[in-house]
Amino acid sequence: MNLIWRFYRDDGRQRRWQRLSADRTVIAESNMGYTDYEVCVVNAQGKGYVFHPTQLKTTRGQVR
Repeated sequence: MNLIWRFYRDDGRQRRWQRLSADRTVIAESNMGYTDYEVCVVNAQGKGYVFHPTQLKTTRGQVR
């Protein structure tokens, strides 16, 4: 199952997370807001979030 993790600020400017299904249905969300982004991410990691860096797209024959 492909999951999407959303990190955002709520109306009170607190950071929160949501775990969404591929069709964007909310499966789980943080039960409180966080002042620090890093603390919000640590809480999400406790619920299964794993950071995957974006993969760079390369063109055929392009050397990096």
